[in-house]
Amino acid sequence: MKMKPLASILLILLLSNFTQANHLVSADSLIKITGNVLSDLDSSGVKATITYQKLPYYDDMGMASAKEGTGNYEMFMLLNTKYLVQIKADGFDPWEGEIEILDEDNSGDMTKHFSLQPDKEHQIISLDNLIFASGKSVISKSSYEELDELVTWMNERPDKKIQLEGHTDFAGNAVANMRLSEDRVVAVKEYLIKKGIKKKRVLTKAFGGTQPITRERTSEAKALNRRVEVRILN
Repeated sequence: MKMKPLASILLILLLSNFTQANHLVSADSLIKITGNVLSDLDSSGVKATITYQKLPYYDDMGMASAKEGTGNYEMFMLLNTKYLVQIKADGFDPWEGEIEILDEDNSGDMTKHFSLQPDKEHQIISLDNLIFASGKSVISKSSYEELDELVTWMNERPDKKIQLEGHTDFAGNAVANMRLSEDRVVAVKEYLIKKGIKKKRVLTKAFGGTQPITRERTSEAKALNRRVEVRILN
């Protein structure tokens, strides 16, 4: 059976309109997801790889990247749909969870932030600006700002416990170095308690000069070895 030219043209136009309509529906069902991947340790941005799969049949998959420095990312997902999201980053435990894509304010986009836990090797905060009087456990006033930042960090994470770990350089008497490192972490603990941090949330451990960062004997190396570190316990 031959189709008349006019009927053929009309059929083509109808099919074209149907295809365009379906395309528009598909485009309208997409929503832009933006946000940051952050370190739970200090809220800094994390460079990470994000993969996602549509639930329940895993029939739509994609990948996005969180930028180094900021942790910013951007990806597109189907509206009113649940996805399984997996995030991987060097130095952090992998994150996996389900999210539902909603446009609650009809803005055409959605904001979602992710927080990653540092792995065990990276769960240490170095107090770089913590200064003591030479050979003593008296904390310099110039150190208060950094310690106050630690107080703020702990107040924002009331379930976290820490261990203050004291180190000295390896020169001199080992027993005296051990005692000095103990006195210094106790001094830091007392400062935190005075600022309202509960005593049971702060443990201390002294290492003296047994764990130097460097074995060099320059004044700079010795200063690097004299430190208090904060280990996140949970």
